[in-house]
Amino acid sequence: MLEDTVLVGGIAFLALAGLAWLAIEKVTNSGLNDRAKRLLIYILIAILGGVAVLVFSWHSQNWKEKNA
Repeated sequence: MLEDTVLVGGIAFLALAGLAWLAIEKVTNSGLNDRAKRLLIYILIAILGGVAVLVFSWHSQNWKEKNA
């Protein structure tokens, strides 16, 4: 199973997206000012986007190694 990078990467990304959603909900309902909330949410979304790029990179690198 760990050899299937699409499955492992997809599950990891979905788990991280769920954690990011929970964190965004906590930030939204916190007592921080609006600017701080917005900044934290942007940071969480940027991290999630970076993880998506890393998952695609990891998958393509493994695919190239197996099929080269």
